[in-house]
Amino acid sequence: MITLGQEVAQADGLEPEDAATVRSLVDTWREHYCRNRLRDRYYRGHVRVKDIGISVQKELARKLDPRVDWAAKCVDWWADRVQYEGVTLSGAEDGAEEALSAILDANGIKGLVHLSAASSLRHSCAFLAVTAGDTDAGEQPVVVAGYPATAASAVWSQSLRRITAGMVVVATERRPHSPVRVPSVIDVLTDTDAITLTRGATGWVAEYRPHSMDRAPMVHVAYHPTLENPFGRSRITRSVMNYVDDAQRELLNMTVAAAFAAAPQKYLMNSSKEAMQAIRDSPFGAYIGSIFAATPGRDGQAPQFGQLAQGSMQPHVDYMRSLAAQFSGSTGVPLSSLGVVSDNPSSAEAIYASKEDAVVDIQHYIDGWKRSMQDVCRMAWAASEDVTYAQAAQELGTISVHFRNPSMPSVVSQSDAMVKQISAIPWLADSDVALRELGYDDEQIAQLRSDRRRSQANTVLGEVASGAAR
Repeated sequence: MITLGQEVAQADGLEPEDAATVRSLVDTWREHYCRNRLRDRYYRGHVRVKDIGISVQKELARKLDPRVDWAAKCVDWWADRVQYEGVTLSGAEDGAEEALSAILDANGIKGLVHLSAASSLRHSCAFLAVTAGDTDAGEQPVVVAGYPATAASAVWSQSLRRITAGMVVVATERRPHSPVRVPSVIDVLTDTDAITLTRGATGWVAEYRPHSMDRAPMVHVAYHPTLENPFGRSRITRSVMNYVDDAQRELLNMTVAAAFAAAPQKYLMNSSKEAMQAIRDSPFGAYIGSIFAATPGRDGQAPQFGQLAQGSMQPHVDYMRSLAAQFSGSTGVPLSSLGVVSDNPSSAEAIYASKEDAVVDIQHYIDGWKRSMQDVCRMAWAASEDVTYAQAAQELGTISVHFRNPSMPSVVSQSDAMVKQISAIPWLADSDVALRELGYDDEQIAQLRSDRRRSQANTVLGEVASGAAR
């Protein structure tokens, strides 16, 4: 847990107009922080059962405390299908593509995209910031860093269609004997400067570092952004939280019902007090090999032994399946991914149809990632070459960002489709697009390019040698 107050806006050396920006950013962060922390608790399964108190005693609820990871499933199922592959340039200067790829690889961009995707799906958005690194401290010359919504906030300009100012918590420190953490270093990014706010012994201190981009070096990745809410919405909606609460409560009821089903309720009539006391002293004696004997009652009546009808688990199973179906319909996560298996195996077409809506939604989310990554590439180039964002866009030309197909087809079906396309369009075999569709990653494609150039060179040399021999 992080706590941050408006005292950061009173940092020594902070300009008045920037202090107003910092206050606005802190207000935005504080407005959404508690709700984002709640989503984190649901994602990690740290939410206890909300028992309504009419079916299970509170003591049993506290002892059992079952957990359901559906909130994590509805985030991770999406994030696992956002797989970044690389960037290619068209119309760029010579060597620009290799230099840009080196900058991105040095920052571990593939892993950063996956982590940022999971964070944005959990909180509604995540942020990517591009700054010049401190090489003396061992940082890369250009640093591309990701930040969750619990550690960042931004100001959006609807007219400019971009972030005009942003704040990221770079480092925190724990308070003594407390789980609460307080920020120790904060970066504020504006159109002209990267302002580092550092907590000192006497308060906050501001340090200005001008940059050349002419825009705030920060972009966001949002899930389902709208005109009214450009920062999107979370996958862990209120409906998802309610389904998780219901499922945990039902799992608690199922556990208690199963325990009672393992020990059916029995009764003994017309027995002596001594026999009844023996039963109370060892209620599970009949299950561990003991022999139970009862004597007649005072009036001489023979004891009557019986057993109550055992409760059925089927209503609990049916209700849990109903909750899973409602959760699947609300989130798009297939029922099979929630552990609900049908007695009749589904065909390949039925499996694909169950995922079609989800795949369309993920593809739309990936399109947003591509636009954000294009901005990140231009910012990284601008920071590396110390030029403006507009000049970087001109030097890099057209940027194509590649992600894998979110439907994740099998290698066999994907290869078969590409073979049919190449037979219809022969020159497609010379394109790297075909290699990506066949499942090769960037390293394999680079090696194949080198092998292709070597093969072409050997062919030319062979033709030259053959012509000279004639």
